[in-house]
Amino acid sequence: MPSLAMLFQSRLDPALSAERLAAQMLSDFPDLDADLLSVGDAAAGSGAADDADSPLALAYGDRQIFLMGIAAPVGDDLAEIAQYSRLWPDHTPAPADYSAHTIVTVVRPGHETNHVEAIADAVLLSKVIAAAVALSESIVAVYFGSANHVILPPLFRDLAIETLPDPMLPAWVALNVAPRPDGIMTGHTRGLDMLGLPDVEIVQSHESAEDTFGRIVNTAIYLLENGPVIGDGDTLGATEAAEIVAHHAPSQVDADKTVLSLEFVGEDFPEPELADEPAQPRKRRWFGRK
Repeated sequence: MPSLAMLFQSRLDPALSAERLAAQMLSDFPDLDADLLSVGDAAAGSGAADDADSPLALAYGDRQIFLMGIAAPVGDDLAEIAQYSRLWPDHTPAPADYSAHTIVTVVRPGHETNHVEAIADAVLLSKVIAAAVALSESIVAVYFGSANHVILPPLFRDLAIETLPDPMLPAWVALNVAPRPDGIMTGHTRGLDMLGLPDVEIVQSHESAEDTFGRIVNTAIYLLENGPVIGDGDTLGATEAAEIVAHHAPSQVDADKTVLSLEFVGEDFPEPELADEPAQPRKRRWFGRK
């Protein structure tokens, strides 16, 4: 999966150029090597940044950075996404509308990335976004589709300046816990697949919301630091009542994905009461923001 995000905008900003982005990136992040950062698609040998019909293009070493502006919204309900996004403050209303978006991506042409490279690409992507936020007031939200959450642009920039080049886990990955109607706690991540890692789910736990959140966060950090090394059936610790066993299993949210599902072996759980609701609303009820 390529490293990709979107900038939701009030309008496309013609003043946002590849040259200005490169200069802002070097100013913001002194760990970048100025000799590796260039404007234009170096792999293709073109000055794509100067072509109004082409995306803005930069290169950093053998990696290509593209920003494709589109004068239309993506169609998703920004207010609804913001409601379930941890890095969108509850007291800040989501913009009522937006009229444009820019797709930002980092790619390695002809190369399939491993998790170490995917994390490095997410770091570079985040530096580009942070620079864009500094340069353009048109950006009203930063959206990571793999996590399905939005981030307030100034908050994203502050987090990037403080954190990078270390991983920006809360920005790249949605981290959510919520109780089922019967009080059993659930938790899940979304977005680790952009980093070449499996997402983590806890379908049912008697632990508190705080402990459930800590468990999915700590598991995600372990994967970031060590890679996809947790095997199907590995034991990841224990509570007073149960062993915690990891399974490679279909996601409870997206059956097409295989996730790392943590099972509390030894605890008894009641069957969830799904009432007569259709399957789609069940996803949000089980796995919401807390």
